[in-house]
Amino acid sequence: MEQNKVWSPTATVAERVREAREQRRLTAQQLADRLAAQGIAWQRSTVAKLENGNRENVSLAEWLALAAALNVAPVHLLVPIDAADDAAYQVTPETLVPVAVAREWIRGSRQLPGERRREFTAQAPEGEWVSFDTTTPDGQRAAIEWLKRSELGTITTRGDSGEHR
Repeated sequence: MEQNKVWSPTATVAERVREAREQRRLTAQQLADRLAAQGIAWQRSTVAKLENGNRENVSLAEWLALAAALNVAPVHLLVPIDAADDAAYQVTPETLVPVAVAREWIRGSRQLPGERRREFTAQAPEGEWVSFDTTTPDGQRAAIEWLKRSELGTITTRGDSGEHR
């Protein structure tokens, strides 16, 4: 992928679909067949139109079905995976942010620049309210304790004081 361009959502999805399809050695027809199995009635020509930039939009249902058909996390179709972290990503027609910020925003781990954190996190499910400053020893300990109590299972970390379980 080019490093010095503004990444738009639809163009990024188109490029990432082509890359993922080719990595999996799927033809456009095979991807269309997988989409049909997901309930999206695309033809081989629709896949080609998307990948060639001749399709302006992808619906949410199509985006999620593409991710399922390609066995890739939806965020990895929506945001470039190998662009420079400071490359520009167009989250709205009027808002550009670095690719790394867009990825974190889409994952729900940070608000857009200039927005209020409290308002952003207020819409998260209660189980996702945890936020730790893992750059400090206290934050690291709190994160480790929370993970131990969560359903994520046993974790092992290595810090300045050695290994923790």
